Formats: sequence, C-alpha cells, structure tokens
Amino acid sequence: MAEPGPKSQYDILHVLTELSMQRSYMNTERTLAVWTRTALGLMIFGIAVDRFGELMRHPPWHVTDHIAVWPHLLSTGSGVVLVALGVLILLATGTRFLLYGLKWHREIPRHVWYHTPWLAFSFAMAMAAVGIALLVVMCVFPQ
Repeated sequence: MAEPGPKSQYDILHVLTELSMQRSYMNTERTLAVWTRTALGLMIFGIAVDRFGELMRHPPWHVTDHIAVWPHLLSTGSGVVLVALGVLILLATGTRFLLYGLKWHREIPRHVWYHTPWLAFSFAMAMAAVGIALLVVMCVFPQ
C-alpha cells in the first residue's frame, strides 16, 4: 500500500484553522462556566448577607415589639444587590455564549446532537430564573 502524498499547504492551513476555532469554542465554554460559578457565588453570598442581618437583629428572648426584629435595611438591600448582580451576570454571559455558539455552529457544522450551545445557555438561564425567584422572595417576604 502506498503512503499518501504530502498534504498541500492549503490542507494544513485548513486543519490548523479548524483546530484553532475548536479551541476558541472550548475557551468560551470554560469562560461561561467560570462566570456561572462567579454569579452563583455572588447569589449565595447575597443570601448570607441578608440572613446575617436578620440574625444580628433577632434577640434570643421573646420580644413583644416586632419592629425590633425586622431585618436591617442595609443587609437586605446589600443581599438583594448581590443576588441581582449574579442574575445580571448569568443573563449577559449566557446570551453572549449562545450568540457565539450559534455563529460557530453555522460556520463549523458538527453532527453531534448532544453538544450544542443550547445546553449551557439553558443552564445559565435556569440559574438566572432561580435568582429572580430568590429576589422576589427576598423583596416580598423579608422575614
């Protein structure tokens, strides 16, 4: 059997370009994962700040004055801002990843049904929905 001849420079350049684009797509997936982790961390920290303010204002004895046990406005406001920032990060990075991923899949069609930009985007949007629900709970029911 004869060995195939050397590839042309055009073929080598095409392969290198495709590999570079695949690395670029994987980099955007990693970036989305990092921003998602950061946003979830902000949301968790926002919950902790909100609940810590309530803990500090709640005395361990029975109180008849219920105004004294309301959560402090500064801790609740800070918690809401942190959770809202996490939601904003999730919405922005998820949308940006989806736009890039759809463009990439149009340029380099892959025939793998389970590896599309929709899965990562859906996860980011689901976490944003959880954050929005958390914001509603924090603002409407300030225990």
